[in-house]
Amino acid sequence: MLPSRHRSVFLAVFFPTLALLALLSPPLTRTVRAADAEASLALAPQGTPFFFEVIDSHDAKYPGDTPSHVGKDGGLTVRPNVALRDPVYRTVNKTTTVIGKVTLVQWDRVSGSLTVEFDPEPLHRIAVGDEVWIDLNPAPSKPATPGPSTPSH
Repeated sequence: MLPSRHRSVFLAVFFPTLALLALLSPPLTRTVRAADAEASLALAPQGTPFFFEVIDSHDAKYPGDTPSHVGKDGGLTVRPNVALRDPVYRTVNKTTTVIGKVTLVQWDRVSGSLTVEFDPEPLHRIAVGDEVWIDLNPAPSKPATPGPSTPSH
């Protein structure tokens, strides 16, 4: 046990030093996120198809809803880069057609699966059991260019 005069000096030096170290060191969550990022999968190369089977079709789950379809598959070994409104394709006899647009995408990293919900394009028959696909990392779309501007008078 320290004598009382040494104890007060020790406490006067120890606690401010401890507080400074706590401020300078990264929080545990940031360290965990950094470790998780280091262990993450590589981003899918552009043009990587992800084929999945349509497993659910519905007309309208909620009032005001539109028809949509849901599919799911696993086996992902790369990090997807899929966004809402990305196209959903079907390829038949080497002809690829856009049949819908993504409205929901859920990635289960643990199981390596992806669940995709999409709204159909008009006049395309989509049935449960159909095999469709999305691009796991589509090329960036070009921003819309503004039309010709009219001079102000």
